[in-house]
Amino acid sequence: MAWSEDPLGVELAALRIDFEGAAPRSVSLPRRGPISISDYGDAETLTAVREELLQSERDLGGPAVLRWRAYGSGNIDASDARLIDEPLPWGGGPGRGMPHIQGELDRWSRANAGEVIPNVMTPLSWSVIADALDRGFHAPWGDWTEGRRFVALYDGYAYFNIGMMMEIIQQRLGLSGTHFLEAVGGPEAAEVVRPGGNGQRSTKIQWTTMLGQLPFMIRWLRDQDQLPKIWPAERSSCEAERDRLKSLDTAEMSDREIFREISRSSAESERQTIFLMRAQSAVFSAAQGLLWATDRWLGSNQRQLSLGVMQGLSGIRTQEGNIALRRVAQRASEDALATEFIRAEDARSLWGAVHSERLPDEIAWLRDDLDDFMAEYGHRAAGELEAAEPRWVEQPELILDTFRDYVLHPERNDPDEIIERQQATRRQAEAEIQERLYRHPLGRLRWRLFRAQITQARRLQPLRENPKFTLLELSLQQRLLWRVLADRWIEQGLIDDPNDVYFLLFEELATLTRRSGDPLIAARMRSRIRRRRLQFEEWKKSQAPPLRDRYGDPIVSANGQAPSMATAEAQSDDSGPEAEPDAALPLTLRGIAASTGEAEGRAHVADNPVTGRELSPGQILVARFTDPGWTPIFPLAAAVVTEIGGVLSHGAIVAREFGIPAVVNVQQATQQIHTGDLLRVDGSNGQVTIVERA
Repeated sequence: MAWSEDPLGVELAALRIDFEGAAPRSVSLPRRGPISISDYGDAETLTAVREELLQSERDLGGPAVLRWRAYGSGNIDASDARLIDEPLPWGGGPGRGMPHIQGELDRWSRANAGEVIPNVMTPLSWSVIADALDRGFHAPWGDWTEGRRFVALYDGYAYFNIGMMMEIIQQRLGLSGTHFLEAVGGPEAAEVVRPGGNGQRSTKIQWTTMLGQLPFMIRWLRDQDQLPKIWPAERSSCEAERDRLKSLDTAEMSDREIFREISRSSAESERQTIFLMRAQSAVFSAAQGLLWATDRWLGSNQRQLSLGVMQGLSGIRTQEGNIALRRVAQRASEDALATEFIRAEDARSLWGAVHSERLPDEIAWLRDDLDDFMAEYGHRAAGELEAAEPRWVEQPELILDTFRDYVLHPERNDPDEIIERQQATRRQAEAEIQERLYRHPLGRLRWRLFRAQITQARRLQPLRENPKFTLLELSLQQRLLWRVLADRWIEQGLIDDPNDVYFLLFEELATLTRRSGDPLIAARMRSRIRRRRLQFEEWKKSQAPPLRDRYGDPIVSANGQAPSMATAEAQSDDSGPEAEPDAALPLTLRGIAASTGEAEGRAHVADNPVTGRELSPGQILVARFTDPGWTPIFPLAAAVVTEIGGVLSHGAIVAREFGIPAVVNVQQATQQIHTGDLLRVDGSNGQVTIVERA
């Protein structure tokens, strides 16, 4: 075989000639100039192959591959010439993660990763975020995790090394991994966390191991305690870079200058991503401590109390955005003219309508309020760590559909009532914990320790959301600069579509910027874009296995299926963990209790945020995952059920702030539950009961 482009995607200007036979081998050749490789074949033959290959490339209009056979020196027969269509994967190779030193206990999980990076990642997004995520995770642990990867890409989907995290928690620190699993969710969580699983719930601490690590843990806790104090300076730094990019006049800038500004801002993005990962470690640590104290001193059946004390918190930007949208909707619902104007438009036309002459002067405030909301929160999206995802400000219908529902259903739309109710729930839960602890002879001491744990968890919880919120403000400005470059490159004939830039790695985009006048480079990049798009679409057709072993191979049970993450048990004698959708009713599915309370309603099963926005008020949202881009839908829902997630899932946090019952980590929920099924959701005990089929 002969390739006019390196099929491995490494050498930009090389031809690759493969020899078959008794001693198969492969060589790189220059595109022009003399050839003097005698070990692999005579120069005349290789020159003939090269000429045939370059002619095929010209005829086909892109990098080509052909089959060739030699009949004596310089005499060849070429056939089967075609464009190179073989996948050109990113992230380490097809089906494999990025190269890393494999630990015996490494295990790759979609838990949490399936929430924050739910879809196949584009090459650009992966190339700019992977190392920063990895470095941020390793920052607190030093030599313990030296040389091992925390994040990897398998078949286009991001995975986190949950095995390494459990190794740190259990073997290094001597703590119980149970509560970490409950916080993060995932395949192991249902087996060991909730009663009824196949494993055993344990709060046991290895005190000897923990005491041996006491100096480290003191430093670790001190570092965590500093994070809320240094966050304001980190936020200011990121916002300053955001504002700097906003102020650029790209019309006066060359392609190289624009790329230089993106590169400069990428250093700030990396800093913020590292801080984000440090903050995640701190938040999960505080949650583990709170859950452990609850199980140890109150009992695992009192989980609603530990969840209750984390409700009604201020300063969480995702929740503030939801409240801000509801306030605009509340004002509109109280204005008859505004309500009728909104009713007459659908989500796609509403943004244009409020910015047109059709908007009556009496409700000009509607345009101003929506503009203010977009200026503050328009950088959000579903799956928003993916740079290719359009933001609300770019496609307003992504959020205006929900806004219309808020306006047209004002009975569920009082933000002040929500805030007051959640704060009352928090105070009540805290008082009940104190009262229960005081029943014990050591109650006052226990309460003092428990209250300290509550305080720390509350201080840290905003850091679960807020650093990502600010990072995404900067990401939007970078995305807009990429769009400027993409539009210019389309005009120059270098690429065909604005989204093509997301199918090149960052370093490849740097090469294209520097050498955009080189037709060879342009052809190479178009080939890579085309081939990666094919790979991207192929990967999108399959769901990512929830667990992979240390080599990246899917972990399956004896029946060939992915291991179940939750137990489904019917209240009849002939059903079991793998109950079918038509099993005897009522059928109870178990997951992790994420937000307290009970609700009953018809299910709305959503595959993505688009179908999620079809939710009707009072229905129960059932989805594989939710992220901050979904959460404006939550106030319309009677309850939320997801297949992925834990106590600290983004969706769980927002559900608690809205006072909506939520059960997460319910494996195969979207398969076992149908739209229209009557459900009863118990967010305090982690149970979802199918009462009646649609």
